[in-house]
Amino acid sequence: MWRRAFGLALLLAALTGCTAAVPGRGTAAAPALCPAAGADAGTLVPCVVAALNRFWTGRVGKPIEVRVTVDPAPTSVHRSCRSFLAFGTAFYCPADGRVYITAASVAGNRKAFGDRLPYALAAVVAHEAGHRVQFTVRQPELDRDGDAASRVVEQQADCLAGVWAHGAARRGLVDPAGFAAAYAQEMRLVSSLTPPPGAGLDDYDEVATHGTAAERIAAYERGDSEATNPCRLRST
Repeated sequence: MWRRAFGLALLLAALTGCTAAVPGRGTAAAPALCPAAGADAGTLVPCVVAALNRFWTGRVGKPIEVRVTVDPAPTSVHRSCRSFLAFGTAFYCPADGRVYITAASVAGNRKAFGDRLPYALAAVVAHEAGHRVQFTVRQPELDRDGDAASRVVEQQADCLAGVWAHGAARRGLVDPAGFAAAYAQEMRLVSSLTPPPGAGLDDYDEVATHGTAAERIAAYERGDSEATNPCRLRST
């Protein structure tokens, strides 16, 4: 999720991590990606961020630095994005170029994914990193208003998450089926969220601004393919 300064819409996302249980196959470890992270979000997230920064810096030919704060204090979040803390998920704030992951987001993923929390956390971070890439290359769609434009930007970030996952799987860092399953589950979860009363987000609609879970999963799958520039990213 992102928020444009001075009243433009915030783009929202979810976060995944480093090891996973693959449905029907028991627990699948991904020791090459965060072998010592365990299930601690404070350790997992920096590990995933480092992998994303390396990948996207090499991919776009420009330094990519995804900065993430887990369980942020309200005063540490730029005021233009602060209201989204109440939503209890993860979001990218364009005003300070930082990703914020709330404690409620981590707790919700821990409950929903259990021992698959690392992949669940890595899925969320991969989407948010997509927003950082978009802003770094100055993707033209970022300057357009309205829900339709927001859906394009959000689903491109889903697609970019798939691009990273595809590369990570080729390097043996993640199990492709397990990660894809975690991403799909995360999209279904976040698509069902509604802002809490009194949060100042009464007009916010997750599906209107991001698309349906099915649309977002399809965007991820486009990225997780052999196609050249499947996400239509500028300057690639």
